[in-house]
Amino acid sequence: MSRRLLATDRVLVRMPAWLGDFVMAEPAVWALWRWLREGRIAALGLAGAPRLLGLVEERLPGAQLLPDAAPGRPRPRSHSWRGFEAAVLLSGSFRGAWTAWRAGIPRRIGWARDGRDLLLTDRMSPARELGRVPLGLGRRGKWPRHLPRPFGSTCAELVGLIGVPVPRRRPELQARAEARGRVDRRLAELGLGPAEPFLLANVGARPGSAKGYPPELWARALAALARELDRPQLLVCGPGERDAAEAVASALGNTARPPRCWLEPPPDLAELLALCERAAVVLTADSGPRHLAVAAGAPVAVAMGPGDPRHTADHLGATRVVREPVPCGPCHREACPLPAGEENLACMRRIAPERLADAALELYRYHAPPPERE
Repeated sequence: MSRRLLATDRVLVRMPAWLGDFVMAEPAVWALWRWLREGRIAALGLAGAPRLLGLVEERLPGAQLLPDAAPGRPRPRSHSWRGFEAAVLLSGSFRGAWTAWRAGIPRRIGWARDGRDLLLTDRMSPARELGRVPLGLGRRGKWPRHLPRPFGSTCAELVGLIGVPVPRRRPELQARAEARGRVDRRLAELGLGPAEPFLLANVGARPGSAKGYPPELWARALAALARELDRPQLLVCGPGERDAAEAVASALGNTARPPRCWLEPPPDLAELLALCERAAVVLTADSGPRHLAVAAGAPVAVAMGPGDPRHTADHLGATRVVREPVPCGPCHREACPLPAGEENLACMRRIAPERLADAALELYRYHAPPPERE
């Protein structure tokens, strides 16, 4: 039986490395911050990840936000972890548990999997998948068949293990004032007024990624949406995703109302968060920006391919997930293992663009503010 975390404990939180998991962990980290006395919590990100840690500055005033290794040192050093009474390990890595143990942190709280059991003092075993394949999900998980569950829920359960309640489950992030100012200036350059509703489409994808919706399908979806909804469309992408986004922009360049583009340089995470706050609807593949949009309170239409929908099955009130079940999925692969042909990237290519456009249109009509009366 784990004892309750004391409000006087100094706690180190090892944050996840992936943007989506980082955002989904925010309610649990915020609950820890609220539980502890001011200045008793340090949120720790991967080396070179101040871009992620900067997202929670507005939510955790007074907390230390530190990368866990100095520039040029890709691995955490145990001496930099000393001086804490407890470590809450949300990253799930063996290295994090090993470093906390070597640093002599008395309490090490985490999930008992992947050989970490003996390194933890307070542990939770993940639920396992039993029985038949769930309807519409294609195939069983691989051994040891941990049950796919929303990451935010598992984080809430982990901090609940040490007596910290998580009263708010949906992630909430706020863009910094300077990021909002940069976004306002860039939107003005693109011809968008300060109160003009627009649709934000995150259409980028890394070369060969199975998680990106194909550019030709993006173009069809946005063209179909433009025929039904006379609102500006803004295309964005992430670092290394420009080629896919430019292909979408090129396909739509000769339409009656071509989209605006913010591609070079792409918006950073703080700017993307501010864009999501301003957008009437966000369209994206199932990637980190999806969770950023949810945390900003934006309606989101999602094209989901190789991901398991059970990993993100919460906070769907303003989210429409469009997917097509396939026998080989969900596989969670970054690159499709099937050879080129009809089955390659089938989980994405079989999603009809009209379905994605309809999902975005439904969200806009339901969530758009009513027109102002004269």
